[in-house]
Amino acid sequence: MSAVPTSVLVLGAVLLPLLALLPGALRPVARRPVALRPVTDPGRVGAWATSASFVLAVVLGVRVLADGPLAVTAAENGPGAVLALRADRLGVVLLLLVLGVSAVVQSFAVRYLRGERQAGRFVAGAAVLTTASATLVTAATLQGMALAWTAAGASLVLLLATYPELAPARLGVRRTAAAFLVGDAALWAAVALVSARVGVVGLTDAGAWREVTVDQPLLAVVSTLVVLAALARSAQLPFGRWLPATLAAPTPVSALLHAGVVNAGGILLVRLSPVVGASAFANHLALAAGAATAVWATTVMVVKADVKGALAFSTAGQMGFMVMTCALGMYAAAVLHLIAHGMYKASLFLGSGNAVRRRTLHHQAPPARVPTRRAGLVAAALSALLPTAALLGSVALLPETAAPGAGVLLVFAWFTGARATWGWLRRATTPGRSAAALLGGSVLVLAYLATTHGISDLLQPSVGRAPEAASSWWLLPVVVVLVALSVLRQADPDGRLGGAHRAVHAIALASGSHGIRVRPSGSMRRAASRTAASWAPVRSQGARS
Repeated sequence: MSAVPTSVLVLGAVLLPLLALLPGALRPVARRPVALRPVTDPGRVGAWATSASFVLAVVLGVRVLADGPLAVTAAENGPGAVLALRADRLGVVLLLLVLGVSAVVQSFAVRYLRGERQAGRFVAGAAVLTTASATLVTAATLQGMALAWTAAGASLVLLLATYPELAPARLGVRRTAAAFLVGDAALWAAVALVSARVGVVGLTDAGAWREVTVDQPLLAVVSTLVVLAALARSAQLPFGRWLPATLAAPTPVSALLHAGVVNAGGILLVRLSPVVGASAFANHLALAAGAATAVWATTVMVVKADVKGALAFSTAGQMGFMVMTCALGMYAAAVLHLIAHGMYKASLFLGSGNAVRRRTLHHQAPPARVPTRRAGLVAAALSALLPTAALLGSVALLPETAAPGAGVLLVFAWFTGARATWGWLRRATTPGRSAAALLGGSVLVLAYLATTHGISDLLQPSVGRAPEAASSWWLLPVVVVLVALSVLRQADPDGRLGGAHRAVHAIALASGSHGIRVRPSGSMRRAASRTAASWAPVRSQGARS
């Protein structure tokens, strides 16, 4: 492995996915679907090329662990310096995520889009998106990362336009392009300000970033612009309307979007932590937007009836939680979260057909037994006490996880454990089920905290902590109120909170609508007129009777 040149490893891992463009460039595009051999099928070439890139990324990761960061530079000075690439531990971990998810999705799309005229557009867009995302996570300069950021956004908009004849698809393209335009403009404005001050700046150049951070007005403006760019790309409030409007895209496009592109906001905050982490205002802005999005999107997700719609709002809520972890200065936890979310959400979208079938079987099953009032109160109490015991035990075993910024994360972990425990105990609160809930919750919480600590140690040379991390304790009253309402609602489903629950349900449904309006064509209007005319005698006869 040591005999392989560094440039071959880095450039091969980043650029090999573009091989999917060669079959279409070497032969004319057919006007109708034709049978393709595996060696000339662009979809198969893209899947194989991305898989080969993943293998090179694995070898690159071994080299980085052994020898330290590796860099490839087109030129030391001049415009070529912008195109420099750098593979450190953080870059390799994110590169493995990008290439692994893309290889699986492209392999799935070979059969999913077989015979479709739009298959060529997907292959080209996926190739450019994969290379742009790989460049984004390995770029060595701020300017190079901004170029990759814009290229990834443009390729995603191209993929969302796979079916331009559908009105919902056109709406999704318009909303996504508008949100990305605002975010990209904010990022490029920040790049222009930094470039005017220090020129081409490396992401690991501590001296250049120190020169930016000592200028407080410049720091405030640049960090705020970077946060706005991250919020727009991750579908955070007030830019959250574009993600639910993209459901008309094919399932492979949705998988690439929800498993990769939306994570770019967190990647941007992590990689620009020297400037974002130095601004208290930017961190509090990210914390407020992430918390608001997490609460809103999760509430809407619960009431959504369609599978892909629920997954879309679930993604927005998860991104809100990730932005919160970045604002709290816990960048290693954010990296762990985006890795887990990327792999999990890709599998959910690729298996959304099975999810629809499971939901149908669930609706056909007999209703669950409604617990008595006393059993509901007992289950609610245990749902609060058992996760508390699991968290206290885990913190006692790993005291370093009780850092100041981890308080809110532990509260959210407790709330998640309480909800999971309630789902387990709502049918029966026997001692065996209670012991299983306590043991399972303790193991899961301990595994989560230990994994977060291990990722932090692994990425320590590349990821630090924010010196101006946002204060998180002001969120605790909000979390306590939400927990109290949830527990009371579950323990007393027919009590006074029933009306409030129905009101929240209606508000969530209204706020989660896409606002899609389809203008009827002339033939549709004529058909509606004929239908109304045919019913006119019946209505008049009914009125006389």
